[in-house]
Amino acid sequence: MQLEESKMSVMRGQRFHLQTDLPRWVGGWLLLGMWWLLVGLAASPVGSKVWNPGKPYHDSLIVLFMAPALWWVWKRRGEFGRRLISGVDGRLLLVFLAWAGLSATWSNYGHAGDMVFNAVYILLFVVVWAAVVAGNPQWFRELLFWAAIGLALVALGAVTIFPSRVLHTLSWQEEGRVVAFGALDNPNLAAFAYGAAIVWLAQSAVRERWKHVVQILSLIVMAVFVVLTYCRSAWLAILVAQACMLIATRHGHVKLRAFAILVVSVAAVAFGGWRYVEERGMSYRPQIFEQAKAWIRAHPWRGLGEGSHYTIQVADQTWTHSHNVFTHTAIMVGIPGMLVWVALWIVVGWRGWLFRHLTTGRCLLALWVFATVAFQFDAPELMQKPSVEWFLGWLPVAMSMGLSWSIRDSQRDRGTEVRA
Repeated sequence: MQLEESKMSVMRGQRFHLQTDLPRWVGGWLLLGMWWLLVGLAASPVGSKVWNPGKPYHDSLIVLFMAPALWWVWKRRGEFGRRLISGVDGRLLLVFLAWAGLSATWSNYGHAGDMVFNAVYILLFVVVWAAVVAGNPQWFRELLFWAAIGLALVALGAVTIFPSRVLHTLSWQEEGRVVAFGALDNPNLAAFAYGAAIVWLAQSAVRERWKHVVQILSLIVMAVFVVLTYCRSAWLAILVAQACMLIATRHGHVKLRAFAILVVSVAAVAFGGWRYVEERGMSYRPQIFEQAKAWIRAHPWRGLGEGSHYTIQVADQTWTHSHNVFTHTAIMVGIPGMLVWVALWIVVGWRGWLFRHLTTGRCLLALWVFATVAFQFDAPELMQKPSVEWFLGWLPVAMSMGLSWSIRDSQRDRGTEVRA
């Protein structure tokens, strides 16, 4: 019987199902790898290299995620390929990744193969997560829920031991800005990752009372962590996302959580938070933007090439990126490449809006709004190994694509047409 199901699962047009596509142990292995891809970003050991503290995490994903993911994609390669090119988001994704990989050949980085590997890695991530969203939506929702719980436990540990930790970058300790571990050994990146977890967990619907209690406690812990990072852009992104969901959703429990977060935020601003924002000012963002525009004007069509090194200097401060995903992308791959990314991003947001009545669609919309705001201030590098940018950029793309595939499967089953 299992053999017959396995044969049926690889027929053209068949839905993706982990339980029929792969042996049980491989499916479980893949789900563990997907969970670790989210949680391990904050929980993995901090590597010895200051410039790459997440190396142990990246190495572990080769076994935990890439190996079973490649198995699944190879087994269903025909179906993955057909679905990828059948939708506008899939075609835009392929164009963007192909152009980014090609641009690495004229970059000043000197290792074009690394950029091509990253492009393939991103494509693997997007299609595999999309397949889980489409074929196993309940498993995907559980995966997001338990990933948020795992991140909350890490946040609790990070806040508890922070005073006694010895960090790679002592300035964070001197400023009292909390960080997590592994690849999130940085307050801004940690705030963005945890902000993303807050907004998707706040949209999750749970029925069991004990799960609801765990959900609320986890939201509180992660909110405290984000506050203690003193990352103003993450604070703003969370507020905008919750305000949007307060207006967009019709679900009472979601509105209640969004309203509670907004009330607490207003109280925090009233009792001193706004003075902290004023003291830190604009953090040179207008000057950085002006220099970013100069780099774009100098290389408008091809860009510097993906992976290129460039610097932006204001007063005595020097940065290696533009603190903005859209300008950084234009600097790397030119204005045409950036416009392809923007088109893809608009498709993702529109699909989240269309399907906001679904739990996955609601999580997608909230995450898209959060990321859109966060992208204006930091987390600029989309084309790299798993990082906080994957939480903000590629996870929403995968969720959107998975929703599209799921709707098309429903269309075919019912013989009707719906917007996808």
